[in-house]
Amino acid sequence: MQYLLLIPILLYCIGGIFDALMDTCSDHFSISIFKNLNPNYWNKNQSWTNKYVNNDPKQGFKRWHGIIIPAALTDAWHLFKSSKEIFNSLALASAAYIGFPYDFTLIVIYFVIAGLSRNLVFSIFYDHLLKSK
Repeated sequence: MQYLLLIPILLYCIGGIFDALMDTCSDHFSISIFKNLNPNYWNKNQSWTNKYVNNDPKQGFKRWHGIIIPAALTDAWHLFKSSKEIFNSLALASAAYIGFPYDFTLIVIYFVIAGLSRNLVFSIFYDHLLKSK
C-alpha cells in the first residue's frame, strides 16, 4: 500500500518535465534540442500567434468547423502547458484517491519530498537533457 504513495510524486515529476519543456521553448530555444525544428511551432516567442487566423490576433482565433481550435493544438508551448496541468491534476487526484495518513508531520515530509523530487527532475531536464550538445 505504501508504494502507492509514489504515484502522485511520479505524476508530479512528469508535470515538472513538461514545465522544463515549456521553459526551454520560451527561454532557451536557440540552444535547445529543438533549435533545428520549425520555430513557428517550437519557439514560444514566435509560435504564440499560431492560435490566430493568419497569425494575426486582430483576425480572431483559428476555428475548425466553427469551433475554436484549442491553443494546446497550435504550438509546443501550449501543448506542454496543457500536459503539465493534466499531470499536476492527476497527481492531486491520485493523492486524494490513495489517501494519506493524517499525521501533520508526515504530510509535510511527503510534500517536501514531492517538491524536491519534482524540482530535481525539472532541473535535470531544463539544465541538461533539453540543451543541445
